[in-house]
Amino acid sequence: MKPFPALLIALVFLVSGCGYKLGEIRPTPMRSVRTLSVPNFKNDTFESRVEVLFGDTVVKRLQQDGTYQLVNSSQADAILSCTIANIRTNSLRSVINNVLATSEFGLIVEVRYEVTHQGSGAILMQGTVLGNSSFFSGNDLQTSKQQALSNAALDLADKLTAQVAEGW
Repeated sequence: MKPFPALLIALVFLVSGCGYKLGEIRPTPMRSVRTLSVPNFKNDTFESRVEVLFGDTVVKRLQQDGTYQLVNSSQADAILSCTIANIRTNSLRSVINNVLATSEFGLIVEVRYEVTHQGSGAILMQGTVLGNSSFFSGNDLQTSKQQALSNAALDLADKLTAQVAEGW
Protein backbone atom coordinates (compact mmCIF):
# COMPACT_ATOMS: atom_id res chain seq x y z
CA MET A 1 0.00 0.00 0.00
CA LYS A 2 2.96 2.38 0.48
CA PRO A 3 3.96 2.72 -3.25
CA PHE A 4 0.47 3.93 -4.23
CA PRO A 5 0.74 7.50 -2.74
CA ALA A 6 4.22 7.98 -4.22
CA LEU A 7 2.98 6.80 -7.63
CA LEU A 8 -0.04 9.09 -7.40
CA ILE A 9 2.12 12.11 -6.55
CA ALA A 10 4.50 11.36 -9.44
CA LEU A 11 1.55 11.01 -11.81
CA VAL A 12 0.10 14.36 -10.69
CA PHE A 13 3.42 16.13 -11.35
CA LEU A 14 3.78 14.54 -14.77
CA VAL A 15 0.25 15.39 -15.90
CA SER A 16 0.25 18.95 -14.51
CA GLY A 17 3.06 20.07 -16.84
CA CYS A 18 1.62 18.72 -20.08
CA GLY A 19 1.31 21.23 -22.89
CA TYR A 20 3.21 24.06 -21.26
CA LYS A 21 6.45 25.61 -22.42
CA LEU A 22 8.73 27.72 -20.25
CA GLY A 23 10.00 31.02 -21.61
CA GLU A 24 8.71 33.39 -24.24
CA ILE A 25 6.83 32.21 -27.29
CA ARG A 26 7.60 34.54 -30.18
CA PRO A 27 5.62 34.58 -33.41
CA THR A 28 7.27 32.62 -36.23
CA PRO A 29 8.47 35.64 -38.25
CA MET A 30 10.08 37.10 -35.11
CA ARG A 31 11.98 33.97 -33.95
CA SER A 32 15.40 35.39 -34.80
CA VAL A 33 14.72 38.83 -33.27
CA ARG A 34 16.24 39.40 -29.83
CA THR A 35 16.66 43.19 -29.88
CA LEU A 36 14.10 45.71 -31.07
CA SER A 37 14.18 49.44 -31.75
CA VAL A 38 11.08 51.65 -31.50
CA PRO A 39 11.66 55.03 -33.18
CA ASN A 40 9.34 57.99 -32.64
CA PHE A 41 5.79 57.41 -33.79
CA LYS A 42 4.56 59.26 -36.87
CA ASN A 43 1.33 61.21 -36.56
CA ASP A 44 -1.01 61.44 -39.55
CA THR A 45 -3.80 63.04 -37.51
CA PHE A 46 -4.58 66.62 -36.55
CA GLU A 47 -4.25 65.80 -32.84
CA SER A 48 -1.05 67.47 -31.65
CA ARG A 49 1.68 65.82 -29.56
CA VAL A 50 0.00 62.42 -29.20
CA GLU A 51 2.89 60.58 -30.87
CA VAL A 52 5.05 61.06 -27.77
CA LEU A 53 2.31 59.75 -25.47
CA PHE A 54 1.72 56.65 -27.57
CA GLY A 55 5.42 55.99 -28.23
CA ASP A 56 6.35 56.21 -24.55
CA THR A 57 3.46 53.98 -23.52
CA VAL A 58 4.36 51.29 -26.08
CA VAL A 59 8.04 51.36 -25.08
CA LYS A 60 7.17 50.98 -21.39
CA ARG A 61 4.82 48.08 -22.14
CA LEU A 62 7.44 46.31 -24.28
CA GLN A 63 9.96 46.73 -21.47
CA GLN A 64 7.50 45.25 -18.97
CA ASP A 65 6.84 42.31 -21.28
CA GLY A 66 10.57 41.55 -21.59
CA THR A 67 10.37 39.47 -24.77
CA TYR A 68 12.68 41.84 -26.63
CA GLN A 69 15.53 43.97 -25.42
CA LEU A 70 14.97 47.57 -26.57
CA VAL A 71 18.05 49.21 -28.05
CA ASN A 72 19.07 51.94 -30.52
CA SER A 73 18.26 51.35 -34.18
CA SER A 74 21.95 50.80 -35.01
CA GLN A 75 22.13 47.84 -32.60
CA ALA A 76 18.67 46.33 -33.19
CA ASP A 77 17.79 43.13 -35.01
CA ALA A 78 14.47 44.70 -36.08
CA ILE A 79 12.73 48.07 -36.07
CA LEU A 80 9.11 48.59 -35.00
CA SER A 81 7.76 51.58 -36.95
CA CYS A 82 4.34 52.93 -35.96
CA THR A 83 2.05 55.56 -37.47
CA ILE A 84 -1.00 57.00 -35.74
CA ALA A 85 -3.42 56.84 -38.65
CA ASN A 86 -6.69 57.98 -37.15
CA ILE A 87 -8.27 59.21 -33.92
CA ARG A 88 -12.07 59.00 -33.90
CA THR A 89 -14.65 60.03 -31.35
CA ASN A 90 -18.24 58.91 -31.50
CA SER A 91 -21.31 59.29 -29.36
CA LEU A 92 -21.92 56.36 -27.03
CA ARG A 93 -24.65 57.78 -24.81
CA SER A 94 -26.88 60.81 -25.14
CA VAL A 95 -28.28 63.08 -22.45
CA ILE A 96 -31.54 61.72 -21.05
CA ASN A 97 -33.78 64.62 -22.06
CA ASN A 98 -31.84 65.70 -25.16
CA VAL A 99 -30.90 63.06 -27.71
CA LEU A 100 -28.84 65.59 -29.68
CA ALA A 101 -26.44 66.18 -26.77
CA THR A 102 -23.80 63.57 -25.93
CA SER A 103 -23.02 62.55 -22.36
CA GLU A 104 -20.46 59.82 -23.12
CA PHE A 105 -18.01 59.66 -26.02
CA GLY A 106 -16.08 56.71 -27.37
CA LEU A 107 -12.48 57.22 -28.47
CA ILE A 108 -10.76 54.93 -30.96
CA VAL A 109 -7.11 55.31 -31.97
CA GLU A 110 -5.87 53.44 -35.04
CA VAL A 111 -2.15 52.72 -35.36
CA ARG A 112 -0.46 51.02 -38.31
CA TYR A 113 2.74 49.17 -37.44
CA GLU A 114 5.50 47.45 -39.34
CA VAL A 115 8.41 45.37 -38.03
CA THR A 116 11.35 45.47 -40.43
CA HIS A 117 14.43 43.25 -40.19
CA GLN A 118 17.47 45.51 -39.79
CA GLY A 119 19.88 43.46 -41.93
CA SER A 120 17.74 42.41 -44.88
CA GLY A 121 15.04 45.08 -44.83
CA ALA A 122 12.38 42.37 -45.01
CA ILE A 123 9.01 43.10 -43.41
CA LEU A 124 8.57 40.58 -40.60
CA MET A 125 5.15 41.73 -39.36
CA GLN A 126 2.69 44.45 -40.20
CA GLY A 127 -0.84 45.31 -39.27
CA THR A 128 -3.24 47.69 -37.57
CA VAL A 129 -4.02 47.95 -33.87
CA LEU A 130 -6.93 49.82 -32.27
CA GLY A 131 -6.84 51.41 -28.83
CA ASN A 132 -10.22 52.09 -27.22
CA SER A 133 -11.40 54.31 -24.41
CA SER A 134 -14.35 56.46 -23.45
CA PHE A 135 -14.93 59.74 -21.67
CA PHE A 136 -17.85 61.77 -20.35
CA SER A 137 -18.76 65.30 -21.31
CA GLY A 138 -18.53 67.57 -18.34
CA ASN A 139 -17.08 70.88 -17.31
CA ASP A 140 -13.74 70.35 -19.04
CA LEU A 141 -14.17 68.30 -22.20
CA GLN A 142 -10.55 68.77 -23.33
CA THR A 143 -9.11 67.39 -20.08
CA SER A 144 -11.49 64.42 -20.23
CA LYS A 145 -10.39 63.72 -23.80
CA GLN A 146 -6.70 63.89 -22.83
CA GLN A 147 -7.28 61.34 -20.07
CA ALA A 148 -9.15 59.14 -22.54
CA LEU A 149 -6.18 59.38 -24.93
CA SER A 150 -3.92 58.14 -22.12
CA ASN A 151 -6.26 55.21 -21.47
CA ALA A 152 -6.46 54.44 -25.20
CA ALA A 153 -2.64 54.51 -25.33
CA LEU A 154 -2.49 51.88 -22.56
CA ASP A 155 -5.03 49.69 -24.35
CA LEU A 156 -3.19 50.07 -27.65
CA ALA A 157 0.18 49.31 -26.04
CA ASP A 158 -1.19 46.09 -24.55
CA LYS A 159 -2.61 44.97 -27.89
CA LEU A 160 0.49 45.94 -29.89
CA THR A 161 2.80 44.19 -27.44
CA ALA A 162 0.68 41.05 -27.55
CA GLN A 163 0.76 41.15 -31.36
CA VAL A 164 4.52 41.61 -31.65
CA ALA A 165 5.60 39.45 -28.72
CA GLU A 166 3.07 36.63 -28.91
CA GLY A 167 1.53 36.84 -32.37
CA TRP A 168 -2.06 37.53 -31.29
